[in-house]
Amino acid sequence: MICGNPEPVEFLPDEGVTGSEVRSVQVATDFAGHYDVIVVGGGLSGVCAAVASARTGARTLLAEALPFVGGNGTTGLPISGLRARNSDRMIVGGIITEILEMLLARGGVGDDFSTKEWISIDAEQLQFVLAGLLEGAGVELLTYSPLLSVARDQKRIGCLTFYNKDGRALQYGARVVIDSSGDAQVARLAGLTTPMGRQRDNRTQTMSLVFSVAGINEARAAPSDVISAAWNAFESAVENSRRDPAVNQIFGRPGWRSFIATRVDVEKGTDNRLLAKAELEGRRQVDEFVSDFLRKQVAGYEQCFVAQIASHVGVRETRRISGLYDVTARDLISGRKFDDSIACNASSVEIHQPDRGLPQWEHLKDGDYYTIPYRSLVASEADNLLASGRCISGTHEALAALRVLSPAMATGQAAGTAAALCARGDISAHQLDAESVRTALRSAGAIVD
Repeated sequence: MICGNPEPVEFLPDEGVTGSEVRSVQVATDFAGHYDVIVVGGGLSGVCAAVASARTGARTLLAEALPFVGGNGTTGLPISGLRARNSDRMIVGGIITEILEMLLARGGVGDDFSTKEWISIDAEQLQFVLAGLLEGAGVELLTYSPLLSVARDQKRIGCLTFYNKDGRALQYGARVVIDSSGDAQVARLAGLTTPMGRQRDNRTQTMSLVFSVAGINEARAAPSDVISAAWNAFESAVENSRRDPAVNQIFGRPGWRSFIATRVDVEKGTDNRLLAKAELEGRRQVDEFVSDFLRKQVAGYEQCFVAQIASHVGVRETRRISGLYDVTARDLISGRKFDDSIACNASSVEIHQPDRGLPQWEHLKDGDYYTIPYRSLVASEADNLLASGRCISGTHEALAALRVLSPAMATGQAAGTAAALCARGDISAHQLDAESVRTALRSAGAIVD
């Protein structure tokens, strides 16, 4: 496979599509450079992957489809905690704690963040922190750039081509690739196996559009449990089938709250036509929730207004890689500790099922935690593809825990470290000794067991 003299990217109609007007589409392509590691997806998991890769000595490119990095971290969502369940034991560290400490220095998080089960942050301050983190690590950034195509020679991915607003696509060569896209987009375009959703029917978890409201009277504001009870009464009266609203304070913004109170169910989150419907439905539900419920039914919210709607609907689940090991819910709930563990977490299994309104929860025992194996980050069908965040290899049920921010950031740091070690040693991700990854992660402040 040769990168550097690219042919135009050609898009052909699907098999079976006929008609005299059907034509293939060619997009002119420019070669833009070689990198040791390319990370596709600039959410918090991808940022951690890129920073870890660059710090481990690899020339690293981070490519993101949106104009900015941070993903769901920029929507007002809190970050899940750093401790074992209902315990004082720290089980998450590394780049995630570095980001929180940088936020603390800017007044973007409380000084008690390490003790919180859910850590409220200032999402706008986060964007400044992430920009400084990437620049300080020497990561090269490419935004506005959806992935168009992937070239694979047997078990090796070599070239990735990205959309460019200039009209000529940009092609890059990579020694190692990390799929942090959230949709296993690299694996999919490379023609690899990409399971989706539940094993029995491929249905995925429902989506939510996160939003925040301001203008709340703090002296009279109803607590979360009162809002939940009032919503259940309102919901039964109007025959909705949604979910209990999750209410989160936004650090440093009195009179503001962020809400996860929408439930959007479409067949899958990888079809733009369905995503367009999801965005519209999410906004309809936000309008109804604020106008018909919060202002009329909840004390202290009479004068509230929509202050911010997330830039995109929150997709909990789409495709994932087929890895060397599939993490299961039993692994998590039993607190399994793997010999090749590269991260720890205690997030509960939280399944937003497409065929029922309320999420299904499974929790660990108090004080317990699980680890995440290196093998679940390694694509079984490619030598140089790793994954992080919700793209890692696991069952539908297990990914209902591993998709949230703290494990996604931890697997990002692990994937970035492993990718750089592979590039530096000129070996495949299959050949890499997991103990070398664990050692490097410990040296960087991460907690691996």
